[in-house]
Amino acid sequence: MMRTLPARLIAMASTLVLIAACNANPAPSVLTDPREILAAAATNAATSTTVHVDLTADGTLSLDLTGTGATGAGGAPVKLTGTTAAADLDMAKKATRATFSIPGLLGLAGELIVLDGAAYYKTTLTGPLYRKQAADTTVPTPSVDPSAIPAMVQQLTDFLAKPGVDPVKGADVDCGGKTCSTVRIELTAAELAALNGGGTAVPLPSGLPAVPVNLAGASLDMTLQVERDTNRLAGLATIIGLGDGGKVTANVILSKWNEPVTIAAPPADQIAP
Repeated sequence: MMRTLPARLIAMASTLVLIAACNANPAPSVLTDPREILAAAATNAATSTTVHVDLTADGTLSLDLTGTGATGAGGAPVKLTGTTAAADLDMAKKATRATFSIPGLLGLAGELIVLDGAAYYKTTLTGPLYRKQAADTTVPTPSVDPSAIPAMVQQLTDFLAKPGVDPVKGADVDCGGKTCSTVRIELTAAELAALNGGGTAVPLPSGLPAVPVNLAGASLDMTLQVERDTNRLAGLATIIGLGDGGKVTANVILSKWNEPVTIAAPPADQIAP
């Protein structure tokens, strides 16, 4: 559901989750400044090679399922109740394995594997066999490019410096048996629209079906959790307030940083010709 956020917010979340390199993690520190906490989480992610992501979502979105531009009140309401996704990301090998389930969208569920420049996917709509195509035409994949890390961290810094983006440190909370600092970012409808260049329709990445989400009048309330002893990003809770008074919630839990993960291509007999 993070695709529902404006491009700059997606870039910020991607910076925290997917930046990868091969150095040792920075020394733990107890930080109190919210911008420093987020910067430390980004730097830590920049040294990580693997991570596991779990997502749950709830609420209702109006989507243009026909491609006619009928979003908002004229779009098709899709209930997100029960929506889940899980992914293993191997940034060192540029590999991903993800599963998802969206019961409110025709019972849609499926799996995606990205490995060695190829993407394999199957869904309840495409049948039991995987389909294969070039990964760069399907989804963005994690990658290791140490030279890009300073620029990505700077993009995060620039985002946090934009008008209306005022991160606030909240109370420390328990997160999986550890203590996490919390940082909250709230954006009004006007601030969110300004960050998105004044636009409201946010299409999915190129190569995927064009199913834009209308964010007219939407607001954003985002809380990030960062482990105090490791500076690792542990969670992200997002509430998108919709213009019609409804809301969409998405909760992301990140775990198993730098733990071994095996991502393999499907057997040949499970891939459609």
